[in-house]
Amino acid sequence: MLPLLLTSLLAIAIVQPVLATEPASPALEVPLPGKRSMVRVGAVPNPVTEAARASAQMLFEGLETRDPDRVARAIEGIETHQSGEVPGGNGSALIWLGRAWLHANAVGLEAARPESRLERAYFDFFLGEDARNLREYLQRKYRAGDYTPNDPETHLDRLTFLDDLLLFNNPMRSQWDATDRVVEIIAGLEPKVRRVIDLGAGFGYFSTRIAEALGPEAVVYAADTEEAYVAQLKTFVDQSGIDGVRPVHSKPNDIVVRDPTDLVFISSLYHVLYAWSQPTERDAFMETLNQTLRPGGYLVVLDNRDHDGASLHNAYVDREFVQAQLYHYGFELVANEDLSPYRYLLVLRKSAPQAPKPPVYTQAPEQDSIRVSDSHSVIHIGSLDSFDITPFGIAAGRLMLKALNDSDAAAARQAIQLYDKIIPNENFGGEYTALQWIARYLIATEDERRELTRDPLTAEFIAYLARNDYADLKFYIARKYKLEATSIPIEEATDEKTREIGIIRRQALEDFILFNNPKRDSWEQSPKIMERLPLKAGDRVVDIGSGPGFYTFKFAERVGSTGQVLAFDTKDSHVEYLNGLASKWGLKQVVGTVSATDGFEIPDPGTADMVFMCSLYHILYGVSSQAERDGMIASILKALKPEGHLVIVDNGPVEDGLLPYHGPYIRQELIASQLKAYGFELESSEQVIPQRYLMVFSR
Repeated sequence: MLPLLLTSLLAIAIVQPVLATEPASPALEVPLPGKRSMVRVGAVPNPVTEAARASAQMLFEGLETRDPDRVARAIEGIETHQSGEVPGGNGSALIWLGRAWLHANAVGLEAARPESRLERAYFDFFLGEDARNLREYLQRKYRAGDYTPNDPETHLDRLTFLDDLLLFNNPMRSQWDATDRVVEIIAGLEPKVRRVIDLGAGFGYFSTRIAEALGPEAVVYAADTEEAYVAQLKTFVDQSGIDGVRPVHSKPNDIVVRDPTDLVFISSLYHVLYAWSQPTERDAFMETLNQTLRPGGYLVVLDNRDHDGASLHNAYVDREFVQAQLYHYGFELVANEDLSPYRYLLVLRKSAPQAPKPPVYTQAPEQDSIRVSDSHSVIHIGSLDSFDITPFGIAAGRLMLKALNDSDAAAARQAIQLYDKIIPNENFGGEYTALQWIARYLIATEDERRELTRDPLTAEFIAYLARNDYADLKFYIARKYKLEATSIPIEEATDEKTREIGIIRRQALEDFILFNNPKRDSWEQSPKIMERLPLKAGDRVVDIGSGPGFYTFKFAERVGSTGQVLAFDTKDSHVEYLNGLASKWGLKQVVGTVSATDGFEIPDPGTADMVFMCSLYHILYGVSSQAERDGMIASILKALKPEGHLVIVDNGPVEDGLLPYHGPYIRQELIASQLKAYGFELESSEQVIPQRYLMVFSR
């Protein structure tokens, strides 16, 4: 008998969200930027360098021992290496706090407190109680003082909180934000603005300034999805007597504020809405924005530009695509201003009930463009969890865990039944089909298991996961679906590389389940892809982003013992697994190598017949830096024969009514235009399945 909760879930009709019908608007031809990508998200916004770690250690020691000389030397060190790090990083904030501490050490804490109320709150938070919170930040961020967290899971939440507060409310932020100019533009709009929503307000950096500029009659709703941030802002507001700011705990798909509003301000958030948020979530969010913003009201977007390959916090989105999307949401452009090499400001007006005026683009001769006919993004780089962590996914995960922990065949059968219902509606190409296959294996007879594992790669798949009574798989399901308390290894919580949030950095086990899924051939139509490849016996193939070898071993069979398959991946565990299988199976033509994110080297350059990328180019386009992408493309060009081919398999958006691929997607036009700028020519393109395409390029 199914548990009551699961019975209730199954009783609910499983349907795709129904979006409001958009008004018919003319399609826009948005220019494409050549080698440069139009968006970047998912990279670490404030990575730790060794130079920064040394300066942080010096600063920590100076604060611990109350030694002004050490603090001063730490400031000098930060000033030296700051220019070579990510723009908008925490260096300027640490310099400000270090100098404020030196001043307080000389004249006393009370005398050193700033006049600005929000700066005073920042000063008190980090330097009060003998700089307790600043010292904690240096320990958690840089492991200053050889710090090791007792509770790694709590450590991550606390570090993120401290890191964001240090960055968001940095008094030196105006260096790149042109804060005064932003506030001046908002305060000068006509008719006068009185009610404002600051979306993604964080700790109130702009909320307080806007409220002060608009005067005592104004109300600024400071909305953020992080409850801890809203609570801290409320503390700042209450303790500092800041008027006109009302902290609001919003939701990713709902602003929550229902009062009629004159202006909505979005700072450093639209690149997330554009390229990271689920489309249905963004649509719901924009609908609540539309409901609260009065006709003729303003939407002001402050976001990041790409500046010669560098961007604030390693993220940006081209304003042309923001304008195109917001046009299809019913907004027209009023003003467009560059604030600094790293920031721009867009002022838009809600045009309802009349149609908005389309944006005007400047396009150079021979410049490629992409047709944008609706509010969908042309690229989506998002969290896999946003597709898997659903009520149904959690219920199925709970059943899987029970089946594994208790050898419960009934739970395994229930999981199979639930996956049968949700796979067609929730999770195309995701891990559900792999987990369902495992459930079937668990209840199978010995003869059935032999049939299920006839394919050698499938046999190795279950053998790998079954080690130590499925210990790794149990841990993975419990942690991903938040079903049991699980401990995160110390190194994962504290190592910068491990914590990077781009999808290419996902846990190796999650990758393994996705990539070597025994059902992948059926949903992806992998045999059809193999049929289309320009590949024959004796060829040399380079498999970039090989993972644990799903395509690598298919290539090895095709090229035979006279050919060679060179597999590259950034994860050591994938390469180790792949090489282990190659050795076990006597495939001397398969060689796996750990590569860097900015390229690879093969023996005998210029000898590769084919370079292959599957589900990787969206990362190269939307997560990698310009330098990393330049390096990777240069490696591909160096590896290929003059007549060699670059083959890309990736995910695309689908028509309404079709289930999209469960993770990222990228429009083919972005890939074709960018690779053309790098010297490639598109030979052919085929839609293998509605969610996935294959592109073949020649040099």
